[in-house]
Amino acid sequence: MDSRFKNITMTGRMCYIFMCMERYLLVLYPDRDWTFVAKKMWQWPAASCWHDDEWDAYISIMPELVMTGYRTEGYGTVQDYIDASFHGITREEYEQAVALYTGLTDGNPEDEICRLFDIPCMMVNVCDGYDYNVEVGDRQTVGAINEIEGILKKHGIPLPDISFVAEYSPENVDYTIKWWYKDYGPDFFPHNDCWGMPTMGTEKLSIILRQE
Repeated sequence: MDSRFKNITMTGRMCYIFMCMERYLLVLYPDRDWTFVAKKMWQWPAASCWHDDEWDAYISIMPELVMTGYRTEGYGTVQDYIDASFHGITREEYEQAVALYTGLTDGNPEDEICRLFDIPCMMVNVCDGYDYNVEVGDRQTVGAINEIEGILKKHGIPLPDISFVAEYSPENVDYTIKWWYKDYGPDFFPHNDCWGMPTMGTEKLSIILRQE
């Protein structure tokens, strides 16, 4: 297991993945405005559970689904796709996303940018499927980090400084902002501190949002 992240919560690791994604987008496609995408990404760490509304908002801007989702998911029109209750995207946002990805991918899941966006999605799918088991989470988050670091290294893109997420340790988890704390106390969910959900204010790590 990657000892670099031994004392970083799972959500802190998610933040590191987003930092990697931003560097990829800015280095390879610097002429495009990724602010819209960054806002969707960085609201996710503040979710009370990874598989929540913030998850839907992230999925809604994944290039594979933006470019092909209304067809592959069986919707008759783009508007039908947008109107689905679990898609956290407006018509304006959808069109903005299409403009961003046009020329980069047609939605082929094998395209690198599609695989990049799918890394945190698949990580969460597995973790949620195992009810946020700590051992599974540890394995999946580190595996996702190794995968995305491999993509950056392939392009010679410097990796983010891990010290930026060092504050997101289990010892620093703020239980008082968790929905179950008031009624049940900090021991209601064993090992929940390892997950660090929700974690507020992580958008400060975004180099894209700092450029606004």
